[in-house]
Amino acid sequence: MSELSNITVTETEDSMISLLVDGLPLSEKYGMKFDPSIAEELQALSSGQSIKLFEQFVFSHTDLNFEHAYSYTLGIVKEDGGYKTAKNFVYKITPSGQPAVEHVITKQGAPMTAEDVREFIQAHINKSLVDYTDLNYAY
Repeated sequence: MSELSNITVTETEDSMISLLVDGLPLSEKYGMKFDPSIAEELQALSSGQSIKLFEQFVFSHTDLNFEHAYSYTLGIVKEDGGYKTAKNFVYKITPSGQPAVEHVITKQGAPMTAEDVREFIQAHINKSLVDYTDLNYAY
């Protein structure tokens, strides 16, 4: 077992890695174990980088030459001498034949709550159905 500030890295019986942040089991909470290479990625946290641990697909749509995808992510970021988990609602746009561009969607600079995400998704679905989709015709 090793410790990186308030992150505890524990090797499991099957040679995988379990993570705890502030003593709370992150891996078990989400039913996930990590490859041992995660220990190397955690070292990058000390230089101010962040790590994306989980990404949960929410929805996507395509129009013309762009794919728009939305996901909910869980990562670890450095904050005031320690590390914390950060949940983010992420938008990724992929222009045809080009690399994807991602950014975190916030609500006036603050992370979006689960209810904010639901409202956002519902508003986008409604806009798509009302403004962009004619259910009588396909183009």
